[in-house]
Amino acid sequence: MEMKLIRWTYSGRGRIRAYFDVFPFSTVVLRRIRNFYFVEYVLWEKADPIVHSNDLEVMEKLINDELKVLDEYLTRKTKR
Repeated sequence: MEMKLIRWTYSGRGRIRAYFDVFPFSTVVLRRIRNFYFVEYVLWEKADPIVHSNDLEVMEKLINDELKVLDEYLTRKTKR
């Protein structure tokens, strides 16, 4: 199943709140580190499936692609 970014918004202090089609009731909070974004935490709702670590990586790729910084994200020094 392919995940899609539904919507996102700046949340202040270098953070973004994002919503994804696979987890529509959960809020994903991403934090800016250098020039790209990483998942800081997920406000998970029981109506959604459990979020796994590979889901977090897909979320990071989607939001960084949306913000046109995917190349920097993919070439960072430290990778999961």
